[in-house]
Amino acid sequence: MTALTTGRRPLATMRATTVLAAFVAAVTAAVAVTLPANDSDLFWHLASGDWMLDHGRLLDHDVFSFTRAGVPYASGQWLGQVVIALAFRSGGWVGIEVLRAALVGSCAFFITRATLRLQPHPFWALPPVVLALLVTKTTWGDRPQLFTLALFALLLDLLLAARLEGRLRRLVLVPLLFLGWANLHGAFVVGIVLLALFLIEALVTGARRRPFAAALIAAAAASQLNPAAGGAFSWAVAYAATPAALILEERPPDILSGPGLVFAVLLLAGLGAALVLGREGVARAVGAPLLWPALLVPFALLGLAIQRQLPLACMILAPCVAAALPAALGRARVTAPRLPRSLGLGLCTGFFCIAGGVAAFAGPRAPDLAWYPAAALPFLRAASGNLLNEYDWGGYLIREAPGSPVFIDGRGALLFGAGVLDDFERSVHIRSGFREPLVAWDIQLVLLRPGRPLVEVLQTDGWRTLARGDRFVLLERP
Repeated sequence: MTALTTGRRPLATMRATTVLAAFVAAVTAAVAVTLPANDSDLFWHLASGDWMLDHGRLLDHDVFSFTRAGVPYASGQWLGQVVIALAFRSGGWVGIEVLRAALVGSCAFFITRATLRLQPHPFWALPPVVLALLVTKTTWGDRPQLFTLALFALLLDLLLAARLEGRLRRLVLVPLLFLGWANLHGAFVVGIVLLALFLIEALVTGARRRPFAAALIAAAAASQLNPAAGGAFSWAVAYAATPAALILEERPPDILSGPGLVFAVLLLAGLGAALVLGREGVARAVGAPLLWPALLVPFALLGLAIQRQLPLACMILAPCVAAALPAALGRARVTAPRLPRSLGLGLCTGFFCIAGGVAAFAGPRAPDLAWYPAAALPFLRAASGNLLNEYDWGGYLIREAPGSPVFIDGRGALLFGAGVLDDFERSVHIRSGFREPLVAWDIQLVLLRPGRPLVEVLQTDGWRTLARGDRFVLLERP
């Protein structure tokens, strides 16, 4: 039914589940907007976006480090960096927070709506959605990866509507989605994988496969319309090659940690319900018996291999758990009620006005710099020479101390390659030959955490302490 009947004419309506999804999105956005910016990579993304806006062209070579100065590279996320820079220029740090809230809220809306497509009852749908959103909070850092959170949820919702509800016309949006995604963030590749899995399931089950095949071909073609073209696919591989010692997010998850435990609970609930229901029961509960195994297996393995991908795995799990668990417990499926469209739109508008009010009054006006060597900046600006810096501080120094090119930063293997990464690890952890990189790179300044073994060795060697704080030591070669 698409309309309520009045005495005179049908009344336009909308699904109550859409209103509920808008409520969840507004609440999630309101939470996100109250968090101060503090992501270590935000600063180099912001500096990159500023450089492109100031120069009117793409940043296709390194201008921030002395170890790779002038080396060509493409990050696969130039548009995301420009959007971040524009948000800052238009609203300062509140602009960054509003952008984050908009993307996180979009993620919450689409993953909630996708889940409610399979399970309209909020009692069963909201718990796995909330759990999935709690896991996404681990990737709420102000980077282009936020675009992937929002666009992956949107793509999943589009594909479920097409596959389970026959809304195949919505697939025409897929190429446009990938045209933007491929320029916003390199993880668009995982969206190509999701599309391919839907196509494989359609081929195996004999469902209408041509629309999904056409969508996959068009998406792959659209994703090539970026400055790196086919090289955008290799960007994800290069980034994943960064040693896990430097990027903790690339390590396998700790199942006993908060996000890992939530992922394990959702995975076990989904698998347990599927075992109880069997193939026919799964077909009745979720509408496609082979779709969920086709999605769950690869994304569960991805989440188990790389903790950064846990949010995507939980987005896949949430609809499955919401539909299968109550079915396994013998609960009857309900039908989503409908509301007058004017009422629904009024409620949605009210939700987002409240979230906007939270942004206006509670959005932090400054970033959280507690973990950064802010007190060292005046001394660093007054000194000269090549700097060996902490990996996590590289992005911050790029923006706050542009006169001191960094040794390394969050661009990792994408730019620095094994040579610079190995030199950093060897020197900082005083491994065999640790002095060789200091000589080879003519290091005159060292800005590291006080607990680094190299700090104690260099102080013994007579390096001067220019500045010291609870979290940093700035040393200068004698």
